[in-house]
Amino acid sequence: MPDTDEIMDEFAVAGSAMSAESDIWFALPPGFVEVPLAPAPDAPDAATDGLEVLTALLPEEQYESFRSSIDDARAMGGLLARTGAVHLSMGVHHDESGDVLHSVFLIKWEKMPWTPPKLAAAKAALASLGARDAELVDLPCGPAAVVESLNEREGQKVFQMTGYLPHPDGLRVAVLALSTTAGSDHEHYRDMFHGIARMVSFDNPLPPQLREQMPEAREVTAARDVFG
Repeated sequence: MPDTDEIMDEFAVAGSAMSAESDIWFALPPGFVEVPLAPAPDAPDAATDGLEVLTALLPEEQYESFRSSIDDARAMGGLLARTGAVHLSMGVHHDESGDVLHSVFLIKWEKMPWTPPKLAAAKAALASLGARDAELVDLPCGPAAVVESLNEREGQKVFQMTGYLPHPDGLRVAVLALSTTAGSDHEHYRDMFHGIARMVSFDNPLPPQLREQMPEAREVTAARDVFG
């Protein structure tokens, strides 16, 4: 999540969580660098700032390759945003042997005709192509489908966990995807993904003292300007 600047218990609260336009809240474990989907021209480069933090985790010979991957992902940011993506991060973690593992985490919205959330989750699980495992789960934010797949892309095996979390309004589904080319240690990524999914909320989870600091939504400000 972008630009960490506040601490709530053991969680760092990102600037995006303080936006009145937010409609999904989530938490990521350490080791992820956000890739801005549509950065402002004069905004700080969050990805570059995050890379500096991860330097200690990356062997020197892998640093430039990872930086190149960040640049490639950033170049696709606008396209991803147009397809409903609202968050993109790249992760660096160590497995039990000490080897460095890379991953990508994405959240996007998919619109749908009104459907009860439980039925929407079931349909998502049934419609998942290439799934080797799919299950319906009850998360704190509501019913969801979690799908596991192992596919080949550009000559590499890609392990992916995908969660379909229907919004309570019945009109859209939040799709969470965590993918990695790690050949093993999939259990680590399963646990990581389920931990992320359990933290998702469609209602603002921030304590009152932080919510009071949030700026007004744009439509509220516009209405006040018009009607006084």
